[in-house]
Amino acid sequence: MKWWKQIAISVAVIIVGVGSFFAYRAIAKNHDLRETLLWMDQTYNPHEGGGNFGQGHGWEIHYARKGDTEEVSEKFGQTFTQNGTCDIVIHSVTPAVGVYSEISTDTTYKLSLCDIDPNSIKITTYDLHKDVFNCADPDEVKLYNLSCDNAEIEFLTRNGAPAVKEDSVSTFLKLTGSDHESRKSSTTNKMWFIVDDVPYAQRLAKALKHAIELCGGTPSKF
Repeated sequence: MKWWKQIAISVAVIIVGVGSFFAYRAIAKNHDLRETLLWMDQTYNPHEGGGNFGQGHGWEIHYARKGDTEEVSEKFGQTFTQNGTCDIVIHSVTPAVGVYSEISTDTTYKLSLCDIDPNSIKITTYDLHKDVFNCADPDEVKLYNLSCDNAEIEFLTRNGAPAVKEDSVSTFLKLTGSDHESRKSSTTNKMWFIVDDVPYAQRLAKALKHAIELCGGTPSKF
């Protein structure tokens, strides 16, 4: 019966080896995901001593001209939170300035990166100094001398599923009582990061795609 014991030992060694291999891959994958999300967090969100004078890169500043002077008319901010897993929360703030001078809105978007189509990531560049020109047309870029120094990274859920949970609170500054705030909850299939620097947007989009793929996000089947 010794040969049976040898076979049993060999099978056990193989099972342990295969299990160890897959366990190592899972640990390495989780470590990679945590490191990727940490880099995104530390570079995109405001951090003392961080890039862009500690402000991060989640800003979109609109301008208006008064005669020969250019002034800031609206400034939108965006951040996101993560805990090293596939679940993230994106927080977007529209302050009460410019055309929205009587309303401020805070919106949170909760999503799992495993629900995102990695091939849907798209970068659009803008010149926010000149009436929010989209820089997609090279002829317009040349004609209007656009700077194209801002960007938006858009990404979609797999197969268009309404997997992003949206919760928003709008505050009407000139109203009181029950009319002072309006709350809304819904779901959507689209999300985005606003970015104040195009080269950084390209790096962020690459990191985002890597994180989505680590979470098991796959392309849509349309």
